[in-house]
Order: sequence, then structure tokens, then C-alpha cells
Amino acid sequence: MENLFKSPVVILANGVFPTHLIPLEILEDAGTVICTDGSANALAKLDLTPHVIIGDLDSIDPDYEFHGLEIHDPNQENTDLEKALDWAVMNGIESVILLGATGIREDMTVANHYILFNYNEKLNIKMITDHATITCHRGQRSFDSFPGEVVSLFPQRFGTVVSTTALKYPLNEMVLDPSARTISNQSLGATFSVDASEPILVFRSHPQY
Repeated sequence: MENLFKSPVVILANGVFPTHLIPLEILEDAGTVICTDGSANALAKLDLTPHVIIGDLDSIDPDYEFHGLEIHDPNQENTDLEKALDWAVMNGIESVILLGATGIREDMTVANHYILFNYNEKLNIKMITDHATITCHRGQRSFDSFPGEVVSLFPQRFGTVVSTTALKYPLNEMVLDPSARTISNQSLGATFSVDASEPILVFRSHPQY
């Protein structure tokens, strides 16, 4: 069923609406936009219409007219973002870009970062904010970069062994716990890599314009 949804597939969560050029261009160029509940209200202000709205549908403006695919899921055991990600997995979508997943409520921002850990083996997810691109992986991965890009690492589990290449402050099989110990590193060039024994969040700052 994946071929029914054009790439790139964007899920717009109901946090702070993007203002940075990078996420806005991604949103405007999306092949498929999936809104979680009330995020459709913010999208309408850009005169854009989602292809799918999913959630408990308790936050949508009652005057909002929508003629696409609407999926009402009243389950309170998971968030609207989890419902959207589960639906994407069920429909064979392999890669999504997640926008609007931070801000407004700090607890939801933290929860959405944990969601990246929970779905890293089910979907290829990029969370893009007004400040950074955030991904989750386990094992070795290389990243396109630029000199001076700010790179921060957050392991999920205690005792995670991490090695890096092409960062200002290299890690060589360093044992890391969840902490602020490995924030604000810097890339030295066009690429860098992170090898982690357990799932790890990699934050990469946007270039300055």
C-alpha cells in the first residue's frame, strides 16, 4: 500500500509549528502530509491541506472542512503521534519526516524523543525542528555534515559503548550513560560517523543562513 502515498511522507505533530526555512520547505514539498489531530488547524494557515488526519480528533477546529482520509482513533493508551506512526508502519511506509514535535509542552517534547527510541527499528524517522535534525539508530551510521555543525548524542541505556569519527571531541569506545555529557560536539567536515552499541539520539544543528 506504500505506493498510494507519495514520498517524502511528513507527519505534522501538534507542537510548535515550524518557522525555520528547512522544515517549512520540507512541509511545502511533501508528497504526503499526515496531521495528528489539531495540527491540521496550523497547516490551514499556510493554505495547505493534509492528505490524512489521524487521532482522537478532539482538537480540530469545528469549522475546519476536510475531504481527505480521516482516521478517528479514540484510544487513550497511546498518543496521536504514536497512532500516526503505527498507521504508517501498517501501511508499508518505510520513511517519515516528523515536524512540529517539540515545544508548547515540555513533557510532550521529552515523550516524542522517547518515541524515536521506540520506533527506530520500525521506521526510518527524521525529526526536524527549527534548530536541528534528530535521528535514532543503533550500530554504525555516517551522516552528511558541514564544518562546525553542532552534534549532540543521547544514549537510551546505561553502559552504551560509543565511538565516533570526524568530530572535534572524538569518542573511542567510550561507555556512556543517559546524561548531558556528550552535548555540543562539533563536526570537522563533510561527514562524520557514530557507532553505538545501543540506541542513541543524534542531534545535528542546521546551517546558519
